[in-house]
Amino acid sequence: MQEEKFISEFWKSNERSNFSKEATVLFFYLIYIWKNENKPEKFYVHPASLLCKVRGFTVKDVLSASKELQERNYISFTAPEKDWCSGEYSLCMERAGQEKEITANGK
Repeated sequence: MQEEKFISEFWKSNERSNFSKEATVLFFYLIYIWKNENKPEKFYVHPASLLCKVRGFTVKDVLSASKELQERNYISFTAPEKDWCSGEYSLCMERAGQEKEITANGK
């Protein structure tokens, strides 16, 4: 799925079941990082890199938003083992929104 379709699917999924504001901010921040790093399959983001750009975010917010996006199949996320390390992310462009659709249909 191309980037534009990925974003479009995000907004369609948001209409069915709203994302939290933290998940929305994180989603677009991850796309920004992914593009700036030449679209790698996996990339690493430290919560502090987002916290210094968005007022009011906490590490807990970033981790919660990561979990929300992962549950809805927009990202794959591996939390860091230590607080000072970066989490591993990848964008799930081909599977975006599928988990939510299955849940919504009761299957």
